[in-house]
Amino acid sequence: MLVALVTVLGIVGLAIDASHLGYVKSRLQATADAMSLAAARRLDETGSTLAACEVGREVLLANATGFTELTEDLPAGVSCPQNTWFEMQFSATPSPFVAGSTPARYVRIRLTNVSSSVSFAQVLGIVDLSAGASAIAGPSAPVTYACNIFPIGVCADKSAGNPLFGYTRNRVYALRTAGGSTVGNFSFLSLGDNGASSLRRNLAGDYATCLANEESVDTKPGQSSGPVAEGINTRFGIYRGGGTNAGAYPPDVVIDEPAPALSFDRNTNQVKQGSNVVTQASELVVNHTTYEADLAAGRYDNQPRPIGPGVFRRREIAVPFVDCEAQKPGRTALPIVGFGCFFLLQKKVGGGAISEIFAEFLQDCEAGGRPGPQPGTGGPYVIQLFRDPLSRDS
Repeated sequence: MLVALVTVLGIVGLAIDASHLGYVKSRLQATADAMSLAAARRLDETGSTLAACEVGREVLLANATGFTELTEDLPAGVSCPQNTWFEMQFSATPSPFVAGSTPARYVRIRLTNVSSSVSFAQVLGIVDLSAGASAIAGPSAPVTYACNIFPIGVCADKSAGNPLFGYTRNRVYALRTAGGSTVGNFSFLSLGDNGASSLRRNLAGDYATCLANEESVDTKPGQSSGPVAEGINTRFGIYRGGGTNAGAYPPDVVIDEPAPALSFDRNTNQVKQGSNVVTQASELVVNHTTYEADLAAGRYDNQPRPIGPGVFRRREIAVPFVDCEAQKPGRTALPIVGFGCFFLLQKKVGGGAISEIFAEFLQDCEAGGRPGPQPGTGGPYVIQLFRDPLSRDS
């Protein structure tokens, strides 16, 4: 009976300890998920693996609060990039995840050998149980349901098809409200209501509406040139009325612009900088490539929050591509055929009957929304978790 009692106590104790181990593993997986998501987002924002490591470290320490097993196993100092207690890897693709491949867009976090306390199971000779977790996060497949959109419907070339719809990556466009269905033309969208104040807020970044591919969206008649400039220019740190301020509509962290400013020659339909015709962003001293370099190097015009008012990638905008052939005078419902991304090259100046926005067309950008089923690059995406073959619970 004594031998049987010891055995029963050991089995019951093992069941209790195994249950606690499952709890520890679940919390570790949640910690790894949170770390990988935060690190992937910071990597996407800055292009800096060191910055990604730092935010991962911050999330680790925050999750260790009240987590006894994790706290006890953490060393006195957890630093980046060397001597990190956790393992962080970077890959150009999520599946397969090839550690060290470039460009770094996906993050894997691994937490290993976190000890779980053992009680009654010690009578069976078990003195230690440990758990680990692994998680991968990064850009999703292109979204088919997009939030955080810029309120303009950009005309698509349907014959060119998804995902570019007739646009060329890294080309400079003067997006215009000139009417017609030509690539580069656009219409302001009525998101929420039809007033100029709503348009100003949406251009500044209110983003009250999400849109789905293949649905229709209403255009906003009229120009409202003042509110248009007031909304767009908040992204460059300029606030001139209409209730806009840095608290509600922060500037980008980098706001430098091409000099001299870009202009549009309506006689030749060409973008110019001074007397020079500009077609590719590489011809400009300030473009998305130099912007990315500034972010990676930490060269900010406005410090990022919480230190300063700046927010990463406010100059990157996600827009719906629309079928402009259905457009009529006044308010029109235009079918959405896809989504694309642009980089705002300079602030909005001037007014008049035709509004022009100078922007570089991008391969992709982060936005809110729901990813589609087809992987690939092209258009807006979200930062999400991926299945990690190293962890059944990922």
